Amino acid sequence: MTLDPSILLACRVLGVLVFATAVASKLRHRDEFVGVVGQYRLLPLTLVRPAAMSVIILEAGAALSLAILPTTGAVLAIALLLIFCMAIIVNLARGRVEIDCGCFQSALRQTLSVGLVARNLLLVLAFAILFTSSAPAAPIQWLDGLAAGAMAFLLYNIADTLVTLRGSAENIRKRFS
Repeated sequence: MTLDPSILLACRVLGVLVFATAVASKLRHRDEFVGVVGQYRLLPLTLVRPAAMSVIILEAGAALSLAILPTTGAVLAIALLLIFCMAIIVNLARGRVEIDCGCFQSALRQTLSVGLVARNLLLVLAFAILFTSSAPAAPIQWLDGLAAGAMAFLLYNIADTLVTLRGSAENIRKRFS
């Protein structure tokens, strides 16, 4: 299947921005991110810090690879997202929904939900598109792809913030009801 090269570029740009933003946030809040990884309770305490640092390094690798080697980047991004999905699913099954997902380490704490799993699976689909063949993009298609990827990233962040705010509002209502 052949897709418009601007669609493929948009998926790459989306991935670079998502993973680069996640890395920047986690680097700014390293100790907090280590704590979040520990809250998942999937690893022995001695492995929590190395695992957290590995996540940051692998996410940086995904961002860089998506920019330079899209197929390699897509494989790494998909693998990371599926691992994140499994960690969330395990904790949802345990009834541990109140922990922070650790996705972007923003001031808006985002708790675990099926919505996070769905969001990650949508990103998996976006990166799976990079396995389709395509002709090299013409200059105007590069512009289209960059603009579309940036717009997809903005929409992604808006949706993520709205979901987080909705969850925060529900938690506030529960506490004061």
